[in-house]
Amino acid sequence: MRNDLRVALVTPEAAPLAKSGELAEFCSAIPRYLTSLGMKISLIMPKYSTPQIASLDAAVVFPEIPIPLNGERAKASVLRSEQKGYDIYLIDSPKYFLRENIYGPPTGNYLDNDERFVFFSRAALEFLRLADLSPDVVHCQNWPTALIPVFLHSHYREDPGLGSVASVLTLHNTAYQGEFPAESLALTELNWDFFNPRRLSLNGKINFLQAGAVYADLVNTVSAAYEKELLSKKNSSGLGGVLRKRRKTFTSVSNGIDRETWNPERDPYIVANYGPGRLDGKTKCRRDLISAMGLATPAESPLLAFVSRLSRHKGADILAQSLEEIVHLGAGVIIFGEGEERCQKEFEAAARRFPGRVAFRFETNPVLTHKIMAGADILLIPSLVEPSGLNQFAAFRYGAVPVVRATGGLKEAVRAYNSRTGSGNGFIFRDYSAGALSRSIKQAADCFTGNPAHWRRLMEEGMRLEFSWEDTARGYADLYRKALEFKRGG
Repeated sequence: MRNDLRVALVTPEAAPLAKSGELAEFCSAIPRYLTSLGMKISLIMPKYSTPQIASLDAAVVFPEIPIPLNGERAKASVLRSEQKGYDIYLIDSPKYFLRENIYGPPTGNYLDNDERFVFFSRAALEFLRLADLSPDVVHCQNWPTALIPVFLHSHYREDPGLGSVASVLTLHNTAYQGEFPAESLALTELNWDFFNPRRLSLNGKINFLQAGAVYADLVNTVSAAYEKELLSKKNSSGLGGVLRKRRKTFTSVSNGIDRETWNPERDPYIVANYGPGRLDGKTKCRRDLISAMGLATPAESPLLAFVSRLSRHKGADILAQSLEEIVHLGAGVIIFGEGEERCQKEFEAAARRFPGRVAFRFETNPVLTHKIMAGADILLIPSLVEPSGLNQFAAFRYGAVPVVRATGGLKEAVRAYNSRTGSGNGFIFRDYSAGALSRSIKQAADCFTGNPAHWRRLMEEGMRLEFSWEDTARGYADLYRKALEFKRGG
């Protein structure tokens, strides 16, 4: 099998151009590491109206491409931006992508998301059909691109350029599946034979993610623990049956962390650099963060941070219910992120109720994210669902001890602290409840204030862990080769 595979990585988001979650970080890192293995990578995404995309040096390569959609022909143009080692191709359609958000405002999703991402998937394939890229593999991400394997199997089955292309679908998070009314099938130009529970339908609706899980040559997710959860009969995602039928072609490749971007020893965004064995700089970063956030957290009390999308899936609801008890411990709390309007209002009210104790920023800002990781003593990840948990990797790297719920990738990476021996690298709770979260935070706070030697060991244990994107890239390279073998009947 060749080492110089050509891969089209199709995604609805990629940092820093457009980001709503960890998928964007994945699509920012993985092309660079795959390129270093000798692969030719083309990243394809929508041209949103973000300042980061507007500032790209991008040139039009296809002024107009007709896109089959609902029995008619829509139009798209394609721009290319050359990156270090790979190209980004932007699918441009103001009707679908000239909007303030990727999927919708904080109050909910755009009502035409079915049409938007059917259009994007067909546009990506029409572009690949016309361009001289000749991909061996199309790598699809989450529900917005999950119809691509279906289209490769149907509309492009006999296409001389795409008929032999293998497909890989990565399930970064099955909490969002792309469920739409049955009538949305008309957008795909597929016949009604496809609308059955063994193919595209689930609970009477068209389900984009199930469709991709049925038709992709290989399917993977982002941690072994999440893979096991998805295969469990107790799993409530609705995809368990499909994935259990695909046991031989369903696997996991764990995510990594960009050790150049996330490196406290050389981070340009923080007030002082530091590393294992020399933690004085973290103390300075803590003071800087407390000052920037307007908090009054004393040195003997822990500084906690929650850096995430504000949603129930990320545990924002049980954090809101726990805040009064956390404040009574003497801790300072920073809540940072964007998301659901209900969560925004709750945290704004908490910041007013506990001035100097709770700070809330409803925004995303890479510089402030680095400052929070460097200054926080504890990172809270109380997720209901967490397939991978990239934040915990950054927390470990920066000596912010994680408090996590035992789910998905979190329970895979975090080893529970043992107060007798001092072993472990974080704190874990199991029940999804405010009480369980509060108890775990109290255990962490007691260790922070009462056993500095153990706390330092926890910090340094985490800082020495390796979560390498190099290993992740090699895992995907192996996956691509297996997908090609499967496509060719191997």
